[in-house]
Amino acid sequence: MKREETQTLQIGWQTFWRALFAIFFVYLIFQARHALGVFFVAVVLSMGIDPAVGFFEKRLRFNRLLATVLLFLFGAGLLGGALFLTLPVVVGETIGFLGDFNEALSSLFGVALPSAFVRDISTNLSKLVTFLGESHISLSFAVSRILAPIIFFLATIVVAFYLCVEKRGTEHLLRVILPDAYEEPTLRVFERFKKKIRRWLGAQLVLSVIVGFVVALGLWVLGVRYPLVLGILAGLFEVVPIIGPILAGLFAVIVAFSESSQLSFYVALFFIVVQQLENHILIPIVMGKTMKVHPVIVTISLLAGGQVAGFIGIFLAVPIAVLSQEIFTYMAEAKEKRAGQ
Repeated sequence: MKREETQTLQIGWQTFWRALFAIFFVYLIFQARHALGVFFVAVVLSMGIDPAVGFFEKRLRFNRLLATVLLFLFGAGLLGGALFLTLPVVVGETIGFLGDFNEALSSLFGVALPSAFVRDISTNLSKLVTFLGESHISLSFAVSRILAPIIFFLATIVVAFYLCVEKRGTEHLLRVILPDAYEEPTLRVFERFKKKIRRWLGAQLVLSVIVGFVVALGLWVLGVRYPLVLGILAGLFEVVPIIGPILAGLFAVIVAFSESSQLSFYVALFFIVVQQLENHILIPIVMGKTMKVHPVIVTISLLAGGQVAGFIGIFLAVPIAVLSQEIFTYMAEAKEKRAGQ
């Protein structure tokens, strides 16, 4: 008979402490996930705002601090004014849109959204409108429901502000926290990532605003109900390549069909025209000089980001995917360079 061989696995104290440290580090990252989310969102925001700050600084000879302050004040005023003027209308239209859209789905396809789901959303939106109009708010409700999100939002704005005030602020921060061995490759990858995501963000924002405005105006002219909500949906869905505009058009057609089949035909024709103009005019002009991000990467990233971290995950999904793509590209290039030596 063959003698049985036994193998023993020996783990040294050094390996044990390394594994323990790695577990503890992952635990710390998990506990600080909200703070890290604030930081990453601030980095992305600063990359989007930095070109405007640079324009004020170089072309208009503004002090960089003054340019940053003016841009942030302008953005805050624009956002606050838009919310003050449009939020009640959007909330009211959304409540009506959900009910009519659900009825149209039921009559057309025999399926509908769960009534509890529609009722909960409508109730929460109604509470939001009532809440915004109330002058007396309980302290516990304000702290639990409002104060924490506001603190994270303000922290994001403050971090983004400091990163914008200092020229190449994110790069300087990376130089401070990174070991010397990782500094050069990390900064090289980040520079490529910054150029790509900045161009993509700018082009995507322009496309979303233009398409959302055109859709809202066109549906209002056609007499479709809830044009503002459908325009906002069209602008948001513009982030998802190919499928997004189709879904936005489908929603509008279903809402229009609840009024008349003739109107739904006109709406479908309108969205076809908008899509053709976008594909043949807008995208070549806006995206012509930008680095495109593959539609599969965008779609999968948005789904995964929303499932993992909600709204923040959706916001950071594409930047993280593009950063990962640049890391893998850099590693592949470095491997080919070593193989060629």
